[in-house]
Amino acid sequence: MRSVPGPLTNVGVKSPGCCVKGIQLMRTNWGEVEQKQNSVRLYALVAIVLTVGGLFFGVYAAYSINPFLLLAAMIPAGLVWWLFYKQLKGYKESYKETVVKSAAEGMFDRYHYIPDMGFQSSEIKETGLMSLGNIYKSEDTVAGTYKGVDFRRADMYIAQYVSTGKGGYTIVYLLGTWLSFAYNKKFVTDLQIMTKGFHYSNKKKGRFFTRADERRHSFETENMEFNRSFECNCQLDSEAFYLLTPRVMEMLLLLKSEFGCDFMVGFVKNRLHFAINSGKNHMEPPVFGDLSLEREVEKARRELRLITVIVDTLDLDRKVFVE
Repeated sequence: MRSVPGPLTNVGVKSPGCCVKGIQLMRTNWGEVEQKQNSVRLYALVAIVLTVGGLFFGVYAAYSINPFLLLAAMIPAGLVWWLFYKQLKGYKESYKETVVKSAAEGMFDRYHYIPDMGFQSSEIKETGLMSLGNIYKSEDTVAGTYKGVDFRRADMYIAQYVSTGKGGYTIVYLLGTWLSFAYNKKFVTDLQIMTKGFHYSNKKKGRFFTRADERRHSFETENMEFNRSFECNCQLDSEAFYLLTPRVMEMLLLLKSEFGCDFMVGFVKNRLHFAINSGKNHMEPPVFGDLSLEREVEKARRELRLITVIVDTLDLDRKVFVE
């Protein structure tokens, strides 16, 4: 059995030159991306100036001349804001087309990238791992195979908006990444593992709203360090021991150290799920920050490298357990 890899940033790179090659192939499109960012910045600046000016003029006019002038004063700002969001959409599309495809070059056996598609909320609900609020968004799907292992990842935002009558507030359940992998061991019951700070998971412990055959209960391993770091819930202890081997626990402790954020792992229906609550939407371009093709590609590449890290560390490409 292979040893646990070293630093995660060095795992899963098939060819040291593939990133440079990808940058060279995409560099011709980078000028267009920079032009679109400049256009977005200009529209944003004009929209802000018109909004502030319109508010001052409108408030003054509403008291001294005609109250309807406040609405009229905001029409130019509203038009420019509409143009801003239209330009922003085009900028994001060009950025993602250039950066993500260049970052993924050479990393996987095969892959496809769909910027405007993610996991359906029904798919996440079916896993029974995560609480779903009344706000759900998922995009930036990258799916394919790495070392023969089927994978799928997407950015995800799950939240609950709570109305208080006169206003409201939003509770963020998850802002980060969801990853799903084919697993090389057969199992029939669920196992859920999460860091102690990962809230809003669906633990399926309820007696009234969860069927008896789907309920999970708390489970502890013989590894005290692991028990201090993670909370585990399973449907069957014997299968939990079968899945949560010493190597898997070692890998999860390593990931906890490397991620620097809370996450959840779920073994459900012969797939391995990771929900990483990084607090970021990883594939979004900067609007006002300086752009560098090399820096943006490396940033996207670090995010995609999580796929190779999990496969390599867990030996998901080993077929010894597959029937």
